[in-house]
Parts: sequence; C-alpha cells; structure tokens
Amino acid sequence: VVIVPIWKSDAEQETVLRTAVSVRDDLEKAGIRVKLDGRPELKPGAKYFEWEAKGVPLRLEIGPRDVAAAQVMTARRAGGKAPAKVEGIARTVLAVLDEIQAALFQAAKERREAHSIRGATKAQFLEFMKAGGGGFAYGGFCGSPICEAEIKRETAATVRVLPDEEFRSPQVPRTCMWCGKPSIAEAVWAQAY
Repeated sequence: VVIVPIWKSDAEQETVLRTAVSVRDDLEKAGIRVKLDGRPELKPGAKYFEWEAKGVPLRLEIGPRDVAAAQVMTARRAGGKAPAKVEGIARTVLAVLDEIQAALFQAAKERREAHSIRGATKAQFLEFMKAGGGGFAYGGFCGSPICEAEIKRETAATVRVLPDEEFRSPQVPRTCMWCGKPSIAEAVWAQAY
C-alpha cells in the first residue's frame, strides 16, 4: 500500500502529512506493508504513475478536504476509487486487499481454464498441441515411460503435474488418452516455450 499526500501550501502540507503519518502508523501496526510517499518535488500524478508501474495494488490519497472529512481516498491499481474513513482504516485496507487478491485469483483461474482442455482424447490432445497456443491438456495417463516418450516425440509436450484432487477434472479419466490402457492418474501436459 502506498500513501500519497496531496497539498498546495505549507499549511496544508503540515496537516496532510500529520494525517498521512497517522494512517501509515495504523497500517503498520496491523501488519500491512506501507510506504508514505511525501516527496515534495513530484506532483501527485507522477507518484501515482510510478507506484502503479511498480505494481502496488492500493493507493491511499490524502488531501486537505480528506483531512477535513476524516477520510482518505482509496484507489485500486486495477481501477476504482472510493472514500474510506480514517477511523478503522486498517480494517478497511485489509478488506480491500482481500477483495483485490480474490479478484486476481479468480481471473487467473479463468485464464488457466480458458487455455486448457480437460478429458482430452488422443485426437483432441494432438490437435490442441499442434495449435501451439500454449495451455494445459488434462488427460488420463497409464504411467508408462513408453507413452510418455511417444507423446514427447510427437508433440514436444511433457507431464507438468499429476494434480491433487482439488485441481483434477470433475470426471476423472479411466483410460490413458494415448494408448487406451487403464489410467493410473490424470496428468497435466504442456509444451515448454
């Protein structure tokens, strides 16, 4: 989290920085990693850009009107601003960070699934790997080094993982997608890039 204080005059600077330091201290006490960017030589916009480029997920902006209203303006890196009261700011920031994390995790899962096929047959697997778009193919695997070597030779794909139950396909394959023998596990295949 980065705190960007905003002021125009020396009098505003003093009151804004006092509030910014108080907010920083509250966040640090709650175990939140926080940076107070009080550099007077940079305009707020330059600070915003710098911290977004560094990947900081949440920015707290504090200006004279915010101090008067006992609030800060929260700005998410992914977009969206909302006011938050200074009192209880640590709880609010923790909740916002949890929301950001959940949204990123959900987007990552959706992206992974959009680039994956599950329950692949040999024909589907070959087509998927020849398309060369990257991604993961989930399919039954007999565990044979011969099947594994043939798959690698024909497609350049290798086993990436035998997924835990949490990540397996809803319908676990019963046969090897390559040779048709009984499957010992579902395997996730991909090509190196």
